[in-house]
Amino acid sequence: MKVHRLSSEYLVELGTRIKTVRTFLKYDQKRLAQYLRTAASQMSKIEAGKAEPGIYHLLMIKKLADTNEYLRENLTWAWLLEGKGKGVF
Repeated sequence: MKVHRLSSEYLVELGTRIKTVRTFLKYDQKRLAQYLRTAASQMSKIEAGKAEPGIYHLLMIKKLADTNEYLRENLTWAWLLEGKGKGVF
Protein backbone atom coordinates (compact mmCIF):
# COMPACT_ATOMS: atom_id res chain seq x y z
CA MET A 1 0.00 0.00 0.00
CA LYS A 2 1.43 3.33 -1.04
CA VAL A 3 1.38 6.08 1.58
CA HIS A 4 0.81 9.62 0.35
CA ARG A 5 2.45 12.41 2.30
CA LEU A 6 1.34 16.00 2.38
CA SER A 7 3.72 18.43 0.68
CA SER A 8 5.97 20.56 2.87
CA GLU A 9 4.43 23.69 1.30
CA TYR A 10 0.94 22.56 2.28
CA LEU A 11 2.06 21.70 5.82
CA VAL A 12 3.57 25.17 6.27
CA GLU A 13 0.35 26.82 5.06
CA LEU A 14 -1.81 24.58 7.27
CA GLY A 15 0.43 25.27 10.26
CA THR A 16 0.11 29.00 9.65
CA ARG A 17 -3.69 28.75 9.61
CA ILE A 18 -3.65 26.72 12.84
CA LYS A 19 -1.40 29.34 14.44
CA THR A 20 -3.78 32.08 13.27
CA VAL A 21 -6.70 30.35 15.01
CA ARG A 22 -4.61 29.82 18.15
CA THR A 23 -3.49 33.45 18.36
CA PHE A 24 -7.01 34.72 17.60
CA LEU A 25 -8.23 32.73 20.61
CA LYS A 26 -5.32 34.09 22.68
CA TYR A 27 -3.97 30.60 23.40
CA ASP A 28 -0.26 29.94 23.70
CA GLN A 29 1.20 26.75 22.24
CA LYS A 30 1.29 25.05 25.62
CA ARG A 31 -2.38 25.69 26.32
CA LEU A 32 -3.47 24.52 22.85
CA ALA A 33 -1.23 21.46 23.15
CA GLN A 34 -2.92 20.56 26.44
CA TYR A 35 -6.34 20.94 24.82
CA LEU A 36 -5.23 18.72 21.94
CA ARG A 37 -3.61 16.22 24.32
CA THR A 38 -0.22 16.52 22.70
CA ALA A 39 3.16 17.98 23.63
CA ALA A 40 3.95 21.66 23.19
CA SER A 41 6.95 20.63 21.08
CA GLN A 42 4.60 18.74 18.73
CA MET A 43 2.37 21.82 18.51
CA SER A 44 5.43 23.87 17.56
CA LYS A 45 6.32 21.38 14.82
CA ILE A 46 2.77 21.41 13.44
CA GLU A 47 2.67 25.20 13.30
CA ALA A 48 6.09 25.29 11.63
CA GLY A 49 4.99 22.77 9.00
CA LYS A 50 7.43 20.13 10.19
CA ALA A 51 4.75 17.67 11.36
CA GLU A 52 1.31 16.66 10.16
CA PRO A 53 -1.63 17.31 12.48
CA GLY A 54 -3.80 14.28 13.00
CA ILE A 55 -7.49 14.23 12.17
CA TYR A 56 -8.16 14.37 15.92
CA HIS A 57 -6.13 17.59 16.16
CA LEU A 58 -8.04 19.19 13.29
CA LEU A 59 -11.41 18.17 14.72
CA MET A 60 -10.51 19.53 18.14
CA ILE A 61 -9.20 22.82 16.69
CA LYS A 62 -12.50 23.28 14.84
CA LYS A 63 -14.44 22.37 18.00
CA LEU A 64 -12.42 24.90 20.00
CA ALA A 65 -12.95 27.56 17.32
CA ASP A 66 -16.69 26.93 17.53
CA THR A 67 -16.63 28.14 21.16
CA ASN A 68 -15.93 31.65 19.84
CA GLU A 69 -18.95 33.40 18.27
CA TYR A 70 -16.93 35.11 15.54
CA LEU A 71 -15.06 31.94 14.56
CA ARG A 72 -18.22 29.84 14.72
CA GLU A 73 -19.72 32.17 12.09
CA ASN A 74 -16.62 32.61 9.92
CA LEU A 75 -14.17 29.72 10.22
CA THR A 76 -14.95 27.05 7.63
CA TRP A 77 -13.39 23.67 7.02
CA ALA A 78 -12.44 24.89 3.53
CA TRP A 79 -10.42 27.71 5.05
CA LEU A 80 -8.83 25.60 7.76
CA LEU A 81 -7.81 22.80 5.40
CA GLU A 82 -7.26 24.65 2.13
CA GLY A 83 -7.15 28.39 2.85
CA LYS A 84 -10.28 28.96 0.75
CA GLY A 85 -13.48 30.76 1.61
CA LYS A 86 -14.27 32.29 4.96
CA GLY A 87 -11.63 32.26 7.63
CA VAL A 88 -10.42 34.17 10.62
CA PHE A 89 -10.03 37.49 8.77
